[in-house]
Amino acid sequence: MLNKEIKINLENKIEHYINDLVKDNKFSGSVLISVNGDKLLSRGYNKSNYELLTDNTKDTKYRIGSLTKQFTAAAILQLEKKGLLSIDDKLNKYISDYPKGDEISIHNLLTHTSGIFNYTDDETFDSMMRKSHTIYELIDEFKYKKLNFTPGEKYSYSNSGYILLGYIIEKVSGISYKDYVEKNIFNFLNMHDSGYSTDNKLLLNKASGYDYHEAGLENCTFIDMSVPHAAGALHSTVEDLFLWNNYLLKLNKDNTDSLNKLFNRYVKTEEGDFYGYGLVIKDLKLKNKPFTSISHYGGIDGFLSFSGIYPEYNLQIVVLNNLISPFFQEIVENICSITLDFL
Repeated sequence: MLNKEIKINLENKIEHYINDLVKDNKFSGSVLISVNGDKLLSRGYNKSNYELLTDNTKDTKYRIGSLTKQFTAAAILQLEKKGLLSIDDKLNKYISDYPKGDEISIHNLLTHTSGIFNYTDDETFDSMMRKSHTIYELIDEFKYKKLNFTPGEKYSYSNSGYILLGYIIEKVSGISYKDYVEKNIFNFLNMHDSGYSTDNKLLLNKASGYDYHEAGLENCTFIDMSVPHAAGALHSTVEDLFLWNNYLLKLNKDNTDSLNKLFNRYVKTEEGDFYGYGLVIKDLKLKNKPFTSISHYGGIDGFLSFSGIYPEYNLQIVVLNNLISPFFQEIVENICSITLDFL
């Protein structure tokens, strides 16, 4: 554990950095930093709602976008562990008429190596995302589009693959994706402030989403939450993601658990890192010592997110933001850099 003086200095430096950003409305969200399970910082900054002037706190709920993918991947591995599916299964086992479904495996869907067109890149997506979709209607948005490449040939990020994984989870488990994840992951880990975001359900401590402009903030564009589904429809808090990351850190050390497959280096990304199942694995150096970052970014209208674990230091960093801005990745990298300098 870090001694008291180091903890205070780290907290003060992070606070000073973020508060300067808050003055210019460049950051609005919550941050959690933990080493060895000891929370060094867990705090909200700026407003959860700029019209009602309510504050972000450590318990504010944010839409987490593509952080959803690691939960979807974990659900698939749970079902494999129960013998209900195999990651080597082909897609046509679950959707018999899916074009070239005999060539696309669950593993391909998990690792973005399926070649399936990414439906959020479609030129009609801006209008499509405002409409409610059943899972079948959602799949039909990309089902008949030509594959971008032969399955398994390379990596290309595709939200469509995770929509199909959500469908497979529902078909195999016999319950909705929402109910499966809430019952088998969130309730299991006491993540009671996490769930599937819906547009009509009242949600206490929910942040509203905004877009950053130099002239001021604006309300974000509406997206019907049936559209991101298993690729990006979950919400959470920094405190709940702390529980999840503690689970991941423990799981990362347990080579006997099949869910450890989340962390394997299956394919190189376009940035030269590795993609596991719903997670990005990076090799880094600190004071000439190599270490690993296991993380993912998320983005959905009005919200940006980051969650990362660093097993060699038993460290986790979570940053949730209810503001779409061009500064977010730089902010996350600076928070990580400041933290690592104290280790």
